[in-house]
Amino acid sequence: MELQTLSAEDVVKIHERLVEDFAASKDPIAPAGVRSMALLESAVGRQHTGLGETLKYPRPIENAATLTYGVCNDHPFHNGNKRAALVAMLVHLDRNKLSLFDVGQKELFDMIIAVASHAFDPKRKRRSDERAQPDDEVRAIAQWIADSADKVIRGEKPITYRQLRRILEGFDYGLGDTNGNYIEVVKHETIEKGLFRRQKIRVAKHITSRGYPGETKEVAMKVIKDVRRICRLREEDGVDSSSFYDQTVVMDAFINRYRKILTRLANR
Repeated sequence: MELQTLSAEDVVKIHERLVEDFAASKDPIAPAGVRSMALLESAVGRQHTGLGETLKYPRPIENAATLTYGVCNDHPFHNGNKRAALVAMLVHLDRNKLSLFDVGQKELFDMIIAVASHAFDPKRKRRSDERAQPDDEVRAIAQWIADSADKVIRGEKPITYRQLRRILEGFDYGLGDTNGNYIEVVKHETIEKGLFRRQKIRVAKHITSRGYPGETKEVAMKVIKDVRRICRLREEDGVDSSSFYDQTVVMDAFINRYRKILTRLANR
């Protein structure tokens, strides 16, 4: 598989999603936005560093490591750089069909704090006033990722009901009215109405109902599979997982899953 990297626009999008998500929290990202486009290009450009067509970091894990280092330590944004670096790393791995397994929330938090404080070089002893070289730090980050990363067996992704709603709307389906702890899955159709002056109107046709704990709660994998089957949005129907889950949904899924870590990083 060809190496997949993130563009500057991708990283800005991650920052924007974080800004939006944390806007109403106790730790909003403020001021928001790009502090220096040159620094952002430098951070993202680390993925493509090399001589001619030979990349310095050709493998996905070390490439994700150098991106993490760059976004975290080049400080391209006014605020939220550690949070953007963490989500960028997770999205980078996902694009290359990799994910972290058996990594606790504290381990992930400690990792990104170590990256930000240039303390991520555990195998080399240095004086307290001696700073590690970037290549050493990237190597150490890559080793940490490699110890916990593995190939993803493609299937369903953890998403919230809000994210499922947005996905379905892209295929002319949606989530409709709630009834107690259940919510409608609907199909949007355009019909003509009127006897003399025919008008086209958009209606929501009931398809099925499923359990509904709330907009920000994760959808059970069984529910996602059932909804995709009933709405004919499966691989065999011509809608593969990469088409079903767009990149914004992937970013949102990571932000939702690691919200506690991202909130803690706001205070560091």
